[in-house]
Amino acid sequence: MRRDIGSESQSYSHSCDLFHQASPVLVDAELPWRPRYLRRRVLGCFAGVFALILIAIETLLAVSNKNYGIASSSADLHYLWTYGPTAFLTLVAALWSRSEYQSKLVAPWVRLSTHPSSSHAKHTLLLDYLSDFQLYAVFKSLRNRDFTVSLTSTVAILIKVLIVISTGLISLSWTQVYYSSWPVTIQDRFVDNPARLSHAGTLAYFVTQGLANQNLTYPEGISAEYAFQSVGHGPPSTAETAVTVDGFGNSLDCQPVELILRGAAPPDPHYSDQVMNLTVKSPSCTMQNLKLHPAPVWLCRNEDSCDVQFARFVETRCDGIKGDSGRRILVMSGNLTYSLDKSVTLKDYTGQGKRHPYLSKLVQSAQMLCVPTYGITKVNVVRNGTQTLNVTAVPGASRRTLDSITAWNLMDAHYSSFNGGSLDPSRIYGKTIEVGGITVDVDDQMGFALPMLLAPDQSPSALVDQKTLQQLATGYYAQPASIPSEASVIMLGDRLVIRSWAAQWMAGLSAICIALVVIAAFLVPRRGILPCSPATLPGMASLVGHSPNLLAMLRFAGAADAKNLGRPLLNSTFRSGVVIDPVSSRPRFTILTQLKKTDRKSLTFPQISSRHKHPGVLHPTFRLALCLFLVMLIVTLELTLRKSDKDGGLGDVGEDSYIHYTWTAVPAVAFGALSMLFSTVDFQVRSLAPYVALRNGVSAKTYSTLDLMDMSVPRTMFREIKFGNPGALAATTAFLVASVFTIFSASLFQSLAMPEMVPITLRAVRSFDIRQYDAEQGNAIASLVFASNYSFPRFTYDNLAFPDLTPTHPLPIDSAFNESTVLIDAVVPAVRATLQCRVYDSSDITTNLTLDYSIPFSDYDNPLGINIRGEECGRSEDLEEYAYNNILSTYPNTTYFGLGDGTSVISNVQGCSNVLYTWGKLDYTAKPIIQHITAVGCNETVQTLSVNATFVGTNLTIDAGNPPVPLENTAHPSTIQDLNIDSPYLHLAHPGAGDEGAVLDAFFAMLTTSPWAVPLASLGNPAATDAILAAIKHHHGIIQAQSFAQRMSPSNATNTTIPQPDDYVPPSPYSRRDGRANIPRQETQQITDDVPRYRGTASTPPFSGRRHVAQDRASTRVLQALLGVAAALVLTGWACMRGTDALPRRPTTVASVTALVAGGNLFEKEFSRGLWEAKAADLNGVRFWMGWGTVTDWEGREVGGGENEAGVSRFGIFVIRSEDEKGDSGWGTTK
Repeated sequence: MRRDIGSESQSYSHSCDLFHQASPVLVDAELPWRPRYLRRRVLGCFAGVFALILIAIETLLAVSNKNYGIASSSADLHYLWTYGPTAFLTLVAALWSRSEYQSKLVAPWVRLSTHPSSSHAKHTLLLDYLSDFQLYAVFKSLRNRDFTVSLTSTVAILIKVLIVISTGLISLSWTQVYYSSWPVTIQDRFVDNPARLSHAGTLAYFVTQGLANQNLTYPEGISAEYAFQSVGHGPPSTAETAVTVDGFGNSLDCQPVELILRGAAPPDPHYSDQVMNLTVKSPSCTMQNLKLHPAPVWLCRNEDSCDVQFARFVETRCDGIKGDSGRRILVMSGNLTYSLDKSVTLKDYTGQGKRHPYLSKLVQSAQMLCVPTYGITKVNVVRNGTQTLNVTAVPGASRRTLDSITAWNLMDAHYSSFNGGSLDPSRIYGKTIEVGGITVDVDDQMGFALPMLLAPDQSPSALVDQKTLQQLATGYYAQPASIPSEASVIMLGDRLVIRSWAAQWMAGLSAICIALVVIAAFLVPRRGILPCSPATLPGMASLVGHSPNLLAMLRFAGAADAKNLGRPLLNSTFRSGVVIDPVSSRPRFTILTQLKKTDRKSLTFPQISSRHKHPGVLHPTFRLALCLFLVMLIVTLELTLRKSDKDGGLGDVGEDSYIHYTWTAVPAVAFGALSMLFSTVDFQVRSLAPYVALRNGVSAKTYSTLDLMDMSVPRTMFREIKFGNPGALAATTAFLVASVFTIFSASLFQSLAMPEMVPITLRAVRSFDIRQYDAEQGNAIASLVFASNYSFPRFTYDNLAFPDLTPTHPLPIDSAFNESTVLIDAVVPAVRATLQCRVYDSSDITTNLTLDYSIPFSDYDNPLGINIRGEECGRSEDLEEYAYNNILSTYPNTTYFGLGDGTSVISNVQGCSNVLYTWGKLDYTAKPIIQHITAVGCNETVQTLSVNATFVGTNLTIDAGNPPVPLENTAHPSTIQDLNIDSPYLHLAHPGAGDEGAVLDAFFAMLTTSPWAVPLASLGNPAATDAILAAIKHHHGIIQAQSFAQRMSPSNATNTTIPQPDDYVPPSPYSRRDGRANIPRQETQQITDDVPRYRGTASTPPFSGRRHVAQDRASTRVLQALLGVAAALVLTGWACMRGTDALPRRPTTVASVTALVAGGNLFEKEFSRGLWEAKAADLNGVRFWMGWGTVTDWEGREVGGGENEAGVSRFGIFVIRSEDEKGDSGWGTTK
């Protein structure tokens, strides 16, 4: 399409005189414009930014190496630290792109002004760095010695590399972290109060019993040598802590002594004189007639003589020395020979029978007299979770004692605990244990000491060695205590770790960027090089408007392609500068042309018309292919995500740190390349948008600001909205969306230690046997659980007891499974004791409190007898102490009381219920004295139910971090119902009364002091009845669970006490067929506990399985959304801006734009001063249009034909006056 543009201006001469005129002389003039982003202070700021990046990386790396990471985090929060570095560097890249663009924009003008000797057209007017691929632009600029372009392009490339590497800079790693200081709370301290020792309770006895006989570990706060302060509210339970606290250590100061056996006879309840009679002598202590009872037992059976190995730990006193100074501990071990003296015949205790006296001979012995000592010193306690690894004294730490407490106070408490804890009636007749295959006669203390401290293969005969005996004695009496301090901690956890390799590379690249930016600061122009910016069309017209030779060369090249555009310029060199206009005497910026040839052929510039075409990235085929590619990428991400979710990852990876970059850098490179592609599309659209608009015509105001290139993206989008160009806006928005691809791709794939899982089957090898029920050992362990924070033993948890389970098959070999750490999840059977209770309030209870009275032949003083309506069973009116449901002693300082036990003849509780509990409050000074009283009668039912449990290791230790979850809908009564329990709490330890006025039995003492305790004051609060009842049921369940677990038999010999799993199919009742009728015959078959199989899953612990590359769901969804938005924007831009074939070449060279402004009528007479100098009145009704137009020829002659035979067609930018065409079409309107 051609337009006829009327013009009254004088045409330019077409003669050669124009090129033969003398070149004007350039003058030195200060030009106002130079690139803002190439100024030294701006480049200095960029250098500072890179320096900060370098410092930050090195600082983070140092902190990470020192502190095992920079911070703790979790996989759920990894986006914060993954996106941060990449997002910041993306912002830096966006800012630096302005410097890079301006360096490429002004490169031809710099050469025009500074390289006159070599300013050929290909190095100046035809030079194009803007359209070149970045890496190619680096080499091209180096070849042309445009070092500023080389530097800025290199820095831009390095920033992109930094962005890629930054995706792997910070990783989430499961690692050990050492904290030299961690705040902890010391939960107890040593109190200088001897009165507390008199109420120490029996817990120490049960702790020792558990260590000796139950193969238990030391409770919290106790080690083999020290008692130490407990630490709470500190690091997580998985951490290893080292804390310095006060440690209490007991020992014995022992001296060997001389011992003479004066006689010994085995214990017999009918003969009080049958004791061991000794004489003990030492320089400081003599005991002439020391009687020890019981004496060693008779082990000869039917023989007349035998040897007895014995050991004793006995409190004694030196003759004639009073007070603590005369007290001693006799520790001895020996071999005693018993025999019958048949030469002497005596009457037995009945007076009717006969007996022979015993003879005894001490064959071999070792003995010491010891004095207890104690001291409090600083100890280092190292714990791993809830387990104490070691306790050692701080070297050089001083020892101290408490002012009011002596070592003998502690020894008295020790013996008191043993006397109150041991309920074995046989102890008065002697006690034997097996040690090293030999029977040894012992007292209570040695009965615990020998199993604890002798090696399993060590014979007790070693105890006759003095040194061994002393080690045994001092080691046994190493009892502990407690006090506060500060801890160092080693924790395993997810830490944000700076990858050393990435940090070093990023630091190195940042240093290179600093150097390149500093060099560029010295190369950029120090002064202005142009009168205005060459980024806009009016600016370009202003710059070339006073260059007539150049305009003449390119007047007919407006429609030429890139190859033909340079032909008119090949025989010339160019330079720019300021000349003085001879007419106006004003300075003018001009581009001077120096011809190499002046023949007429060289000065002929014919019309050139080339085919207009779309840029490659804007061709419809490419746009369609790009949209299809984006859709395929969305589908691919969805498929890989589903595979990752289904298979637990996309594949295994090793621990090699370099592999880490495979799944971080590769997506970053891929999406970074895609982002660069969108950048190219946006560049092409923005560079062509003014010319597409000019094809339709624009107003003078719009034309004056027709620039979308040299500005930030937000400003560009604002201008595109202002000018109403949805096509360009869509392209810029798509580029903005694509610029964050790399940010979100950083967390697209993660290396996770994902647990491996395999099916596993469990079966019971031992199960509960009600015929062997015994509360003693269960009470001992429950005491430790309540009072010493002892962990639940294997196959028990809280009120649940599990059969002894084992896998039916071993774990897979050559896998990541470790038999000690594997996690096994399964639904397994368990039993628990439940109570069905009835509460009796004061209206159902009658009391009888008798002051200043003691029941004869009993320990009841000021007895309070309690009777309950409805619990009349078992009471006996013949004996006063059994005439009540419950009875207790009271004292003037009594505050609260609590009694609970089974109703039987061996307990002090009578009633119709299985278990009876009574509690209340007394106040001797009040009326009535009994302030509150409540009773509860309960019947016990044992339930069996299924439990969802997690076990650790193939030995199936219950994971306390994942407590078992009972499936309540599976509970039903168990066959364990007739337990014949006389007293379920008979052997329960008494932890000591926290309140001296509280009269509590062992059960209620635990109820008010255990981790699940109710406050002591609640015993006097009627509103607390429900809470107390719930606590009773809970504590009872824990006690019974331990009792159940201690009594098991092979599972194939027990009754069915466990529920069947949901998928269990019992064996067919048809075990054989009747041969005659071929009819199945049913046989009864009892199913024992070893028949069911329990299916479960074995998995590796978190962070310890194989590492897998997993695809992140959130990042995938974000990327899919961004890709979808980008595809929609590509289609929108295509639909709204189809005419991208507006030019036959790229408009990014000086010559290309000059040809367009020269081909039109911008420099005719009326507008010879240029748009930049025109007054507002001159622009009224003026529009600008690009295309083919006609103007008069140079001589004013009419040439050609058609409507305007004197016109000559040219392709360029034309000014349209209002009388030629009315209206303003805007950017998108065609006239």
